[in-house]
Amino acid sequence: MKNHSSNENKSPFVTDIKCVLPEWIDYNGHMNVVFYTLAFDSSLDFFLEEILGIGKTHAIKKKQGPFVLQAHYHYLNEMSLNEEFNVRLLVVDCDQKRMHLCLDIFSKKQKQVIAVAEKVLINVNLKLRKVEPYPVWAYERLIKIKKTHEKTSFPNVLGKKISLKK
Repeated sequence: MKNHSSNENKSPFVTDIKCVLPEWIDYNGHMNVVFYTLAFDSSLDFFLEEILGIGKTHAIKKKQGPFVLQAHYHYLNEMSLNEEFNVRLLVVDCDQKRMHLCLDIFSKKQKQVIAVAEKVLINVNLKLRKVEPYPVWAYERLIKIKKTHEKTSFPNVLGKKISLKK
């Protein structure tokens, strides 16, 4: 297992700089929704693998992995070709079997949050296809990260329901 302790105190976790590629631009002339999801999911995969230690490697070896139960997206602005951005991740809450995460895409050019993803994940035994607790060491790491992230401000759209404004 990797030594993750140096990454546990980062609040929030921030990915390396990414860039909007030509194939990500849709007929509206901006980054297509599917690539926001790709940016969020690849950042989540990095967090699970490199920070928590319960990503792809753990799933293959221990036959236990994360399933997304719920995802909620807010698109606050648009991004264009070659625009640079980071994805930031915060642990909102967790228990022994689930985690509630908030990710946002931050544009370097616009100096603002462009999109927010809120996700709830659950830990599943991949052989039995049943929910089970995270390994104790992973849950302890998750609790430690959550406590660090409590001091960070979350995007104001966190937890908002989907509805039409009346």
